[in-house]
Amino acid sequence: MDATKVYYTINHKLREGCHEAFMEIYNKNNRLMYNYIRKYVSDSNTIDDIIHDSFLNLWNAKERISVYHKVENYLFRITRNEIYKYYRERLRKLSIEEEIQKSKTESYVVEGEDCLANLEYEKIYRLAIMQLPPQRQKIFKLSREEGLSYQEIAERLDISPNTVKEHMSLAMKTIRTYLVKEHDIALGIIILSLLAF
Repeated sequence: MDATKVYYTINHKLREGCHEAFMEIYNKNNRLMYNYIRKYVSDSNTIDDIIHDSFLNLWNAKERISVYHKVENYLFRITRNEIYKYYRERLRKLSIEEEIQKSKTESYVVEGEDCLANLEYEKIYRLAIMQLPPQRQKIFKLSREEGLSYQEIAERLDISPNTVKEHMSLAMKTIRTYLVKEHDIALGIIILSLLAF
C-alpha cells in the first residue's frame, strides 16, 4: 500500500475519534518514545508521565492532524514539547530554591518575568531560526516542523539531498552559536539537543 495512503487511513480514523486507531498508534510508538525520552530524562516514572501526557495531547489535538503526514511526526513533536516543559519546571524549581537560600525568607515570591525558567523555549527557538537565510529557514522548518526526510525536501524544492544535508548542517551550527551566545547555556543545550531529533 502507498505510504501516503497509509498515513491518510490511520490519521483519518484518529481524526474521527477512533480508539482502535489511537491504540494502534500507541502500541507502535510507546517503546520508541520511551527510548527517545530516556536520552534526556533518567527517572522512569517521569518518562511514563511524559508519554502519558504526550498521547493525551495527541488525542486532544486529533482534529488538527493532517491526513497526509505521518502521525509519528506530530507525536514526537508533542513529546519534545513535553520534555521542554519538564526541564522548564526543573529550572523553575532550581531557581526558586536558589533564591530561597539567598533571601532566607518565607515570604519570597518568584516574579515570573524575571525568572530564567520562564524563558519560553518557543520564542528562543523562533529567534534562533530567524538567524538563518531564507532558503535555509525553509529547509530547516520542512525537516524539523513538518518531519520531511532530506529526500522529500530535495524533491519538494528541486535540489539535491546533499544540498539539503549541507543546509541542515550549517543551520545547526548557526543555531548552536546563537543559543550559546545569546541565551542561558543550560537552556541552550537542552533546546539544541532536542532540535537534533
